[in-house]
Amino acid sequence: MRGILSNLKQGLLQKLLLLFLVSLLGFFGTAIAGYSPVYAATLEETQLIPPEYKPTPEEKIERAYEYSEATGLMEEAKQARTNSNRNFDPNLKANIKNIDAQAQEGKTSLKDKAKGLLEKIAK
Repeated sequence: MRGILSNLKQGLLQKLLLLFLVSLLGFFGTAIAGYSPVYAATLEETQLIPPEYKPTPEEKIERAYEYSEATGLMEEAKQARTNSNRNFDPNLKANIKNIDAQAQEGKTSLKDKAKGLLEKIAK
């Protein structure tokens, strides 16, 4: 009889210990996950740079070089492009004449190239 009671007591203690450890693990897991970084800016940070401030291309390049040399080189290449100050607008319509001309060039150029190669080989 004593053996049965001691086995029950030991089993109950093991189950309680396991339940305690699992709940402790869950508590610490939620505590760690609860303190994730917040990327929202404070009011003071948002007021440091006024919204109407537009940096010059030189300031943009200097700021890029502060991050790394590769970023600075990329910013210089961006500034060197012709339309670097104009943002891409997907709502603008493409020039239909240019598209049609490119399509016509693409259709006939392969045939013309093949004919030219055949003529060169035949000579």
